[in-house]
Amino acid sequence: MIALRPLCAQDSAAFQQFVRGLSPESRLHRFFVPLRELAPGLLASLTQPDQSRHVAVAAMEGDRIIGEGRFVALGESGRAEFAIAVADEWQRQGLGARLLGFLTAAARQAGLTVLQGDVLRTNSAMLGLATSAGFSRKACADARLTVVERNLVAGEMR
Repeated sequence: MIALRPLCAQDSAAFQQFVRGLSPESRLHRFFVPLRELAPGLLASLTQPDQSRHVAVAAMEGDRIIGEGRFVALGESGRAEFAIAVADEWQRQGLGARLLGFLTAAARQAGLTVLQGDVLRTNSAMLGLATSAGFSRKACADARLTVVERNLVAGEMR
């Protein structure tokens, strides 16, 4: 059984192991640069969310992280940027959709109005997931990226 729970500082080693276990392509899709593991400062910032303006959740199979999702509020704009990663062997099994659904609901509950994410144009799986979850696509100043966004205010379309 897969459980979702808040990601916290005590998950630092498990989160680093999760990142190391991703394929190079999955790490590139998540972090936009080729890396093998997270630098200590980045690892600390990703595993110490405040769970209000920076909400992070881990998908757990026992004590192993198999997915992560997060959003970070962008100042007082009412917007937040999200990111998701799923272990390669768990991709295309609905875990990304579950994480995105959780983040969408948490962002709405936090009073945010728009959830957005930058996605590499080559990441067809994430682009498809976002589209199926009601996100629209917009061009980005960085030609490598597509912006996906969803209005979180009921009754309004964006």
